[in-house]
Amino acid sequence: MSRMSDDRLVELYTGTLQLVAERGYEKLTMDQIAEATKSSKATLYRQWGSKSALVVEAMRCVGDAEQELPDTGTLRGDLMTLVDRKQDHEHDSDLLAAIMHAVRQDAELAEAVRSQILEPGRERIRAVIQRAVTRGEVAADCPALPFVDYIFIAPIVLHHLIEGEEPAPEFLRRYFDGALLPALGIH
Repeated sequence: MSRMSDDRLVELYTGTLQLVAERGYEKLTMDQIAEATKSSKATLYRQWGSKSALVVEAMRCVGDAEQELPDTGTLRGDLMTLVDRKQDHEHDSDLLAAIMHAVRQDAELAEAVRSQILEPGRERIRAVIQRAVTRGEVAADCPALPFVDYIFIAPIVLHHLIEGEEPAPEFLRRYFDGALLPALGIH
């Protein structure tokens, strides 16, 4: 297997995700990805094996999943740090919409998104919350704990659908202060 440079991989991944956002996952072909990213279709298949594997790897690598978790000493501080980090990454609602639609149709993509994108993200959210439990900020028997990852992810997924725009950092701060933290017993 040939090894692409890190810059070339970022270029390929970014181009792939842009195509998914523009055309939709289902309509996008490996031929189109190869042409738009100036790649060989054979290389794409040799390195990733399928369109779903390439798209999931692109999402995983272009995102901020590998960043160190914030540890400000408070749950609110950690959440606000995460909001500030999101300012550095422009949410692409078209990409999110395309992937959300595609996972309903493509079982391979759905499983890959769940296991490689969503589950690591949920684990990161749980780790931030667990630290708050360990510090005594959140009760270990708080009834909202099993739902924290859903509460955390909801505005990112739903805001564009409801409001027609990406959630602004100010909205996310108010949401965490008004919904997530109170659900965890922090007022």
